[in-house]
Amino acid sequence: MNDILIINDFTIICAAALLVVTVVSVLFNPFLRFRKPADEPTDVDNAESQSVEAGDATVVPVSIILTPHDEAEALAANLPLLLDQDYPVDYQVIVIVEQGYHDTEDVVKHIQNEINEKQGHASLYMTYIPESSRYMSRKKLAMTLGVKAARTEWILLTEATTKPSSRQWLRTMTRACDQDARMVIGYGGYADEASSFKRFERLYMAYYLMREDSHGQAYRTLSHNLLLRKSDFMASDGFLGSLNLIRGEYDALVNKFSTADGTRLVTDQAAWMIDDAPSHKTWMNAHIFYMETRKWLDRNLAHRIWFNVDQTLLYLNLVCIIAGVVYAALTLNLIVGAAAIVALLLTVILRTVFGCKAAKAFGEHLPVMAIYPYELSLIWHNLGYIIRYRLANKLEFTTHKQ
Repeated sequence: MNDILIINDFTIICAAALLVVTVVSVLFNPFLRFRKPADEPTDVDNAESQSVEAGDATVVPVSIILTPHDEAEALAANLPLLLDQDYPVDYQVIVIVEQGYHDTEDVVKHIQNEINEKQGHASLYMTYIPESSRYMSRKKLAMTLGVKAARTEWILLTEATTKPSSRQWLRTMTRACDQDARMVIGYGGYADEASSFKRFERLYMAYYLMREDSHGQAYRTLSHNLLLRKSDFMASDGFLGSLNLIRGEYDALVNKFSTADGTRLVTDQAAWMIDDAPSHKTWMNAHIFYMETRKWLDRNLAHRIWFNVDQTLLYLNLVCIIAGVVYAALTLNLIVGAAAIVALLLTVILRTVFGCKAAKAFGEHLPVMAIYPYELSLIWHNLGYIIRYRLANKLEFTTHKQ
Protein backbone atom coordinates (compact mmCIF):
# COMPACT_ATOMS: atom_id res chain seq x y z
CA MET A 1 0.00 0.00 0.00
CA ASN A 2 2.87 2.35 0.77
CA ASP A 3 4.32 1.60 -2.66
CA ILE A 4 1.03 2.66 -4.27
CA LEU A 5 0.70 5.86 -2.23
CA ILE A 6 4.08 7.21 -3.23
CA ILE A 7 4.45 10.77 -1.98
CA ASN A 8 7.63 12.47 -3.08
CA ASP A 9 8.62 15.58 -4.98
CA PHE A 10 8.42 13.87 -8.37
CA THR A 11 4.93 12.52 -7.71
CA ILE A 12 3.66 15.90 -6.49
CA ILE A 13 5.19 17.70 -9.48
CA CYS A 14 3.67 15.21 -11.94
CA ALA A 15 0.21 15.43 -10.39
CA ALA A 16 0.32 19.21 -10.20
CA ALA A 17 1.61 19.49 -13.78
CA LEU A 18 -1.25 17.35 -15.06
CA LEU A 19 -3.84 19.59 -13.43
CA VAL A 20 -2.13 22.82 -14.50
CA VAL A 21 -1.90 21.71 -18.14
CA THR A 22 -5.57 20.72 -18.01
CA VAL A 23 -6.71 24.09 -16.65
CA VAL A 24 -4.57 26.04 -19.11
CA SER A 25 -5.66 23.98 -22.10
CA VAL A 26 -9.33 24.32 -21.20
CA LEU A 27 -9.01 28.09 -20.87
CA PHE A 28 -7.49 28.31 -24.35
CA ASN A 29 -10.88 27.85 -25.92
CA PRO A 30 -12.67 29.99 -28.56
CA PHE A 31 -15.93 29.59 -26.66
CA LEU A 32 -14.40 31.60 -23.80
CA ARG A 33 -12.90 34.42 -25.90
CA PHE A 34 -16.20 35.63 -27.32
CA ARG A 35 -19.47 36.02 -25.52
CA LYS A 36 -22.67 36.67 -27.39
CA PRO A 37 -24.15 40.01 -26.32
CA ALA A 38 -27.70 39.98 -25.03
CA ASP A 39 -30.25 40.46 -27.79
CA GLU A 40 -31.65 43.95 -28.04
CA PRO A 41 -35.43 44.03 -27.58
CA THR A 42 -37.38 44.49 -30.79
CA ASP A 43 -40.32 46.77 -30.08
CA VAL A 44 -42.22 46.37 -33.34
CA ASP A 45 -45.09 48.72 -32.49
CA ASN A 46 -42.71 51.49 -31.41
CA ALA A 47 -40.42 50.92 -34.41
CA GLU A 48 -43.28 51.16 -36.89
CA SER A 49 -44.43 54.45 -35.39
CA GLN A 50 -41.03 56.11 -35.76
CA SER A 51 -40.71 58.79 -38.40
CA VAL A 52 -38.56 57.96 -41.39
CA GLU A 53 -35.68 60.40 -41.25
CA ALA A 54 -32.37 60.49 -43.07
CA GLY A 55 -29.70 58.80 -41.03
CA ASP A 56 -32.15 56.82 -38.89
CA ALA A 57 -30.27 53.55 -38.54
CA THR A 58 -33.47 51.51 -38.09
CA VAL A 59 -35.00 52.51 -41.43
CA VAL A 60 -32.17 52.90 -43.92
CA PRO A 61 -33.23 51.98 -47.47
CA VAL A 62 -31.55 48.75 -48.49
CA SER A 63 -31.20 46.45 -51.50
CA ILE A 64 -30.96 42.69 -51.02
CA ILE A 65 -28.94 40.90 -53.69
CA LEU A 66 -29.41 37.24 -54.64
CA THR A 67 -27.30 35.40 -57.22
CA PRO A 68 -28.84 31.91 -57.58
CA HIS A 69 -27.23 29.27 -59.76
CA ASP A 70 -29.66 26.51 -60.69
CA GLU A 71 -31.38 26.84 -57.30
CA ALA A 72 -34.99 27.31 -58.32
CA GLU A 73 -36.40 25.10 -55.56
CA ALA A 74 -34.51 26.90 -52.80
CA LEU A 75 -35.36 30.28 -54.33
CA ALA A 76 -39.06 29.43 -54.38
CA ALA A 77 -38.91 28.55 -50.67
CA ASN A 78 -36.76 31.42 -49.40
CA LEU A 79 -37.39 34.42 -51.68
CA PRO A 80 -40.92 35.02 -50.29
CA LEU A 81 -39.41 35.24 -46.78
CA LEU A 82 -37.05 38.00 -47.93
CA LEU A 83 -39.96 39.89 -49.45
CA ASP A 84 -42.12 39.52 -46.33
CA GLN A 85 -39.88 41.41 -43.93
CA ASP A 86 -41.43 43.72 -41.35
CA TYR A 87 -39.61 46.80 -42.61
CA PRO A 88 -41.04 50.32 -42.41
CA VAL A 89 -39.53 51.74 -45.63
CA ASP A 90 -39.22 50.57 -49.20
CA TYR A 91 -36.54 48.00 -49.93
CA GLN A 92 -35.75 46.06 -53.06
CA VAL A 93 -34.69 42.48 -53.73
CA ILE A 94 -32.51 42.08 -56.80
CA VAL A 95 -32.15 38.61 -58.33
CA ILE A 96 -29.42 38.11 -60.92
CA VAL A 97 -29.93 34.94 -62.96
CA GLU A 98 -28.06 33.22 -65.74
CA GLN A 99 -29.82 33.13 -69.08
CA GLY A 100 -31.11 29.70 -69.92
CA TYR A 101 -32.11 28.73 -66.38
CA HIS A 102 -35.82 28.90 -67.12
CA ASP A 103 -36.91 27.31 -63.83
CA THR A 104 -35.23 30.12 -61.89
CA GLU A 105 -36.74 32.77 -64.17
CA ASP A 106 -40.20 31.25 -63.78
CA VAL A 107 -39.92 31.30 -59.99
CA VAL A 108 -38.94 34.98 -59.96
CA LYS A 109 -41.65 35.98 -62.45
CA HIS A 110 -44.31 34.10 -60.50
CA ILE A 111 -43.32 35.77 -57.24
CA GLN A 112 -43.16 39.15 -59.01
CA ASN A 113 -46.79 38.75 -60.02
CA GLU A 114 -47.74 37.97 -56.43
CA ILE A 115 -45.82 41.01 -55.14
CA ASN A 116 -47.56 43.29 -57.64
CA GLU A 117 -50.92 42.21 -56.24
CA LYS A 118 -49.94 43.13 -52.69
CA GLN A 119 -49.28 46.42 -50.99
CA GLY A 120 -46.01 46.47 -49.13
CA HIS A 121 -42.58 47.98 -48.93
CA ALA A 122 -40.75 45.24 -50.87
CA SER A 123 -40.11 45.27 -54.60
CA LEU A 124 -38.54 42.55 -56.75
CA TYR A 125 -36.24 43.14 -59.70
CA MET A 126 -34.58 40.56 -61.96
CA THR A 127 -31.65 40.99 -64.32
CA TYR A 128 -29.34 38.68 -66.22
CA ILE A 129 -25.65 37.78 -66.37
CA PRO A 130 -24.01 38.18 -69.80
CA GLU A 131 -23.60 34.83 -71.54
CA SER A 132 -19.81 34.91 -71.35
CA SER A 133 -17.30 36.35 -68.91
CA ARG A 134 -13.52 36.14 -68.81
CA TYR A 135 -11.12 36.74 -65.94
CA MET A 136 -13.96 36.85 -63.40
CA SER A 137 -16.11 34.17 -61.82
CA ARG A 138 -19.75 34.31 -62.80
CA LYS A 139 -20.68 34.57 -59.13
CA LYS A 140 -18.57 37.68 -58.64
CA LEU A 141 -19.91 39.11 -61.89
CA ALA A 142 -23.48 38.51 -60.74
CA MET A 143 -22.82 40.20 -57.40
CA THR A 144 -21.19 43.16 -59.13
CA LEU A 145 -24.16 43.56 -61.46
CA GLY A 146 -26.47 43.42 -58.47
CA VAL A 147 -24.54 46.15 -56.65
CA LYS A 148 -24.61 48.35 -59.75
CA ALA A 149 -28.35 47.80 -60.15
CA ALA A 150 -29.05 48.72 -56.51
CA ARG A 151 -30.68 52.09 -56.01
CA THR A 152 -29.68 52.33 -52.35
CA GLU A 153 -26.45 53.06 -50.51
CA TRP A 154 -26.69 49.96 -48.31
CA ILE A 155 -26.69 46.57 -50.00
CA LEU A 156 -27.22 43.20 -48.33
CA LEU A 157 -25.67 40.11 -49.87
CA THR A 158 -27.19 36.70 -49.19
CA GLU A 159 -28.00 33.45 -50.97
CA ALA A 160 -31.05 31.70 -52.38
CA THR A 161 -30.29 28.72 -50.12
CA THR A 162 -30.47 30.90 -47.01
CA LYS A 163 -33.55 32.01 -45.11
CA PRO A 164 -34.03 34.66 -42.40
CA SER A 165 -34.86 33.44 -38.93
CA SER A 166 -37.63 36.00 -38.50
CA ARG A 167 -39.56 38.85 -40.12
CA GLN A 168 -37.39 41.20 -38.04
CA TRP A 169 -34.19 40.09 -39.78
CA LEU A 170 -33.78 43.12 -42.03
CA ARG A 171 -34.79 45.59 -39.32
CA THR A 172 -32.36 44.05 -36.82
CA MET A 173 -29.46 43.96 -39.29
CA THR A 174 -29.87 47.58 -40.38
CA ARG A 175 -30.10 48.73 -36.79
CA ALA A 176 -26.29 48.61 -36.89
CA CYS A 177 -26.08 50.92 -39.92
CA ASP A 178 -25.08 54.03 -38.03
CA GLN A 179 -23.37 56.98 -39.65
CA ASP A 180 -19.86 55.60 -39.12
CA ALA A 181 -20.63 52.02 -40.11
CA ARG A 182 -19.09 50.71 -43.34
CA MET A 183 -19.96 47.03 -43.02
CA VAL A 184 -22.33 44.90 -40.94
CA ILE A 185 -21.69 41.19 -40.50
CA GLY A 186 -24.62 39.07 -39.33
CA TYR A 187 -24.56 35.61 -37.83
CA GLY A 188 -25.50 32.58 -39.90
CA GLY A 189 -25.73 28.87 -39.16
CA TYR A 190 -26.84 25.63 -40.75
CA ALA A 191 -30.39 24.28 -40.63
CA ASP A 192 -31.04 21.49 -38.13
CA GLU A 193 -31.06 18.98 -41.00
CA ALA A 194 -27.28 19.37 -41.31
CA SER A 195 -25.23 16.81 -39.40
CA SER A 196 -24.31 17.69 -35.84
CA PHE A 197 -20.60 17.73 -36.69
CA LYS A 198 -21.09 20.22 -39.54
CA ARG A 199 -23.09 22.48 -37.25
CA PHE A 200 -20.50 22.16 -34.49
CA GLU A 201 -17.58 22.88 -36.79
CA ARG A 202 -19.28 25.97 -38.21
CA LEU A 203 -20.15 27.26 -34.74
CA TYR A 204 -16.63 26.57 -33.46
CA MET A 205 -14.96 28.47 -36.30
CA ALA A 206 -17.58 31.23 -36.11
CA TYR A 207 -16.49 31.98 -32.55
CA TYR A 208 -12.98 32.79 -33.78
CA LEU A 209 -14.37 35.07 -36.47
CA MET A 210 -16.90 36.81 -34.23
CA ARG A 211 -14.18 37.63 -31.71
CA GLU A 212 -12.17 39.24 -34.51
CA ASP A 213 -15.25 41.08 -35.79
CA SER A 214 -15.98 42.48 -32.34
CA HIS A 215 -12.38 43.70 -32.03
CA GLY A 216 -12.45 45.47 -35.39
CA GLN A 217 -10.20 42.87 -37.05
CA ALA A 218 -12.66 41.09 -39.34
CA TYR A 219 -10.96 38.42 -41.41
CA ARG A 220 -13.72 36.53 -43.25
CA THR A 221 -17.27 35.33 -42.67
CA LEU A 222 -18.97 31.95 -42.73
CA SER A 223 -22.44 33.45 -43.02
CA HIS A 224 -24.36 34.70 -46.05
CA ASN A 225 -25.54 37.76 -44.17
CA LEU A 226 -23.47 40.78 -45.14
CA LEU A 227 -24.31 44.49 -45.36
CA LEU A 228 -21.93 46.96 -46.98
CA ARG A 229 -22.03 50.34 -48.67
CA LYS A 230 -22.41 50.55 -52.43
CA SER A 231 -20.19 53.63 -52.55
CA ASP A 232 -17.31 51.72 -50.92
CA PHE A 233 -17.74 48.79 -53.29
CA MET A 234 -17.75 51.00 -56.38
CA ALA A 235 -14.93 53.31 -55.23
CA SER A 236 -12.60 50.36 -54.63
CA ASP A 237 -13.58 48.42 -57.76
CA GLY A 238 -15.45 45.71 -55.93
CA PHE A 239 -13.68 42.37 -56.20
CA LEU A 240 -10.46 43.82 -57.59
CA GLY A 241 -7.68 41.89 -55.90
CA SER A 242 -9.56 38.58 -55.86
CA LEU A 243 -10.78 38.34 -59.46
CA ASN A 244 -8.55 35.32 -60.01
CA LEU A 245 -10.49 33.27 -57.43
CA ILE A 246 -13.54 31.26 -58.46
CA ARG A 247 -14.92 31.11 -54.90
CA GLY A 248 -14.62 33.07 -51.66
CA GLU A 249 -16.80 36.08 -52.54
CA TYR A 250 -17.93 36.88 -48.99
CA ASP A 251 -14.46 36.27 -47.59
CA ALA A 252 -12.91 38.63 -50.12
CA LEU A 253 -15.40 41.40 -49.40
CA VAL A 254 -15.05 41.19 -45.61
CA ASN A 255 -11.27 41.04 -45.82
CA LYS A 256 -11.07 43.98 -48.20
CA PHE A 257 -13.73 46.37 -46.94
CA SER A 258 -13.81 45.84 -43.18
CA THR A 259 -12.27 48.60 -41.07
CA ALA A 260 -11.39 48.79 -37.40
CA ASP A 261 -13.93 51.54 -36.68
CA GLY A 262 -16.51 50.80 -39.36
CA THR A 263 -17.27 47.09 -38.91
CA ARG A 264 -20.32 46.02 -36.93
CA LEU A 265 -21.29 42.53 -35.75
CA VAL A 266 -24.93 41.56 -35.25
CA THR A 267 -25.66 38.37 -33.29
CA ASP A 268 -29.29 38.98 -32.27
CA GLN A 269 -31.40 35.90 -32.93
CA ALA A 270 -33.87 37.93 -34.98
CA ALA A 271 -31.08 38.69 -37.47
CA TRP A 272 -29.76 35.17 -37.98
CA MET A 273 -29.69 33.67 -41.45
CA ILE A 274 -30.07 29.89 -41.72
CA ASP A 275 -28.38 28.03 -44.57
CA ASP A 276 -30.01 24.93 -46.00
CA ALA A 277 -28.19 21.75 -45.02
CA PRO A 278 -25.34 21.38 -47.53
CA SER A 279 -24.61 18.21 -49.42
CA HIS A 280 -21.35 16.50 -48.51
CA LYS A 281 -19.85 17.64 -51.83
CA THR A 282 -20.87 21.27 -51.27
CA TRP A 283 -19.56 21.22 -47.71
CA MET A 284 -16.26 19.62 -48.71
CA ASN A 285 -15.75 21.98 -51.67
CA ALA A 286 -16.23 25.00 -49.42
CA HIS A 287 -13.33 23.86 -47.24
CA ILE A 288 -11.07 22.91 -50.13
CA PHE A 289 -11.62 26.18 -51.98
CA TYR A 290 -10.93 28.10 -48.77
CA MET A 291 -7.44 26.54 -48.75
CA GLU A 292 -6.79 28.57 -51.91
CA THR A 293 -8.76 31.67 -50.88
CA ARG A 294 -6.90 32.16 -47.60
CA LYS A 295 -3.60 32.57 -49.47
CA TRP A 296 -4.96 35.87 -50.80
CA LEU A 297 -6.49 37.20 -47.58
CA ASP A 298 -4.85 39.72 -45.26
CA ARG A 299 -4.47 38.86 -41.56
CA ASN A 300 -4.33 35.16 -42.40
CA LEU A 301 -1.54 34.30 -39.96
CA ALA A 302 -3.06 36.30 -37.11
CA HIS A 303 -6.34 34.46 -37.61
CA ARG A 304 -4.89 30.96 -37.79
CA ILE A 305 -2.49 31.28 -34.88
CA TRP A 306 -5.21 31.06 -32.24
CA PHE A 307 -6.64 27.88 -33.71
CA ASN A 308 -3.17 26.33 -33.90
CA VAL A 309 -2.39 27.25 -30.28
CA ASP A 310 -5.74 25.92 -29.07
CA GLN A 311 -5.32 22.62 -30.90
CA THR A 312 -1.74 22.24 -29.68
CA LEU A 313 -2.80 22.67 -26.05
CA LEU A 314 -5.84 20.44 -26.58
CA TYR A 315 -3.61 17.56 -27.67
CA LEU A 316 -0.81 18.36 -25.24
CA ASN A 317 -3.34 17.95 -22.46
CA LEU A 318 -4.54 14.64 -23.88
CA VAL A 319 -1.00 13.33 -24.29
CA CYS A 320 -0.14 14.31 -20.70
CA ILE A 321 -3.22 12.52 -19.40
CA ILE A 322 -2.40 9.35 -21.34
CA ALA A 323 1.24 9.54 -20.19
CA GLY A 324 0.06 9.97 -16.61
CA VAL A 325 -2.20 6.92 -16.82
CA VAL A 326 0.54 4.79 -18.39
CA TYR A 327 3.13 5.91 -15.85
CA ALA A 328 0.74 5.24 -12.97
CA ALA A 329 -0.07 1.78 -14.32
CA LEU A 330 3.59 0.84 -14.78
CA THR A 331 4.75 2.18 -11.40
CA LEU A 332 1.54 1.54 -9.44
CA ASN A 333 1.53 5.21 -8.49
CA LEU A 334 -2.01 5.83 -7.26
CA ILE A 335 -1.59 9.59 -6.82
CA VAL A 336 -0.43 10.24 -10.40
CA GLY A 337 -3.14 7.90 -11.69
CA ALA A 338 -5.81 9.75 -9.71
CA ALA A 339 -4.51 13.10 -10.94
CA ALA A 340 -4.68 11.82 -14.54
CA ILE A 341 -8.28 10.65 -14.07
CA VAL A 342 -9.26 13.97 -12.46
CA ALA A 343 -7.56 15.83 -15.32
CA LEU A 344 -9.50 13.77 -17.87
CA LEU A 345 -12.82 14.36 -16.10
CA LEU A 346 -12.14 18.09 -15.80
CA THR A 347 -11.23 18.26 -19.47
CA VAL A 348 -14.34 16.46 -20.68
CA ILE A 349 -16.74 18.18 -18.27
CA LEU A 350 -15.47 21.73 -18.71
CA ARG A 351 -15.13 21.54 -22.49
CA THR A 352 -18.59 20.02 -22.71
CA VAL A 353 -20.10 22.71 -20.50
CA PHE A 354 -18.45 25.53 -22.44
CA GLY A 355 -19.47 23.96 -25.74
CA CYS A 356 -23.08 23.49 -24.62
CA LYS A 357 -23.34 27.10 -23.46
CA ALA A 358 -21.90 28.36 -26.76
CA ALA A 359 -24.27 26.17 -28.75
CA LYS A 360 -27.27 27.24 -26.68
CA ALA A 361 -26.43 30.92 -27.26
CA PHE A 362 -26.89 30.38 -30.99
CA GLY A 363 -29.75 27.92 -30.91
CA GLU A 364 -27.72 24.83 -31.75
CA HIS A 365 -28.81 21.48 -30.36
CA LEU A 366 -25.73 19.27 -30.28
CA PRO A 367 -25.17 15.82 -28.74
CA VAL A 368 -23.66 16.62 -25.35
CA MET A 369 -21.26 13.69 -25.27
CA ALA A 370 -20.00 14.43 -28.79
CA ILE A 371 -18.64 17.92 -28.11
CA TYR A 372 -15.21 16.87 -26.81
CA PRO A 373 -14.72 14.21 -29.53
CA TYR A 374 -15.76 16.78 -32.13
CA GLU A 375 -13.09 19.17 -30.84
CA LEU A 376 -10.48 16.44 -31.06
CA SER A 377 -11.50 15.58 -34.61
CA LEU A 378 -11.28 19.12 -36.00
CA ILE A 379 -7.56 19.00 -36.69
CA TRP A 380 -7.91 15.68 -38.51
CA HIS A 381 -10.69 17.03 -40.68
CA ASN A 382 -8.47 20.02 -41.46
CA LEU A 383 -5.68 17.65 -42.43
CA GLY A 384 -8.10 15.93 -44.79
CA TYR A 385 -9.03 19.26 -46.42
CA ILE A 386 -5.37 20.12 -46.87
CA ILE A 387 -4.57 16.75 -48.46
CA ARG A 388 -7.49 17.05 -50.88
CA TYR A 389 -6.37 20.58 -51.77
CA ARG A 390 -2.79 19.44 -52.36
CA LEU A 391 -3.99 16.67 -54.68
CA ALA A 392 -6.42 18.90 -56.60
CA ASN A 393 -5.70 20.53 -59.94
CA LYS A 394 -4.91 24.15 -59.01
CA LEU A 395 -6.56 25.37 -62.22
CA GLU A 396 -9.87 24.44 -60.61
CA PHE A 397 -9.50 27.37 -58.20
CA THR A 398 -8.75 30.17 -60.65
CA THR A 399 -10.49 31.96 -63.50
CA HIS A 400 -7.11 32.45 -65.21
CA LYS A 401 -6.63 29.14 -66.96
CA GLN A 402 -3.66 30.14 -69.11
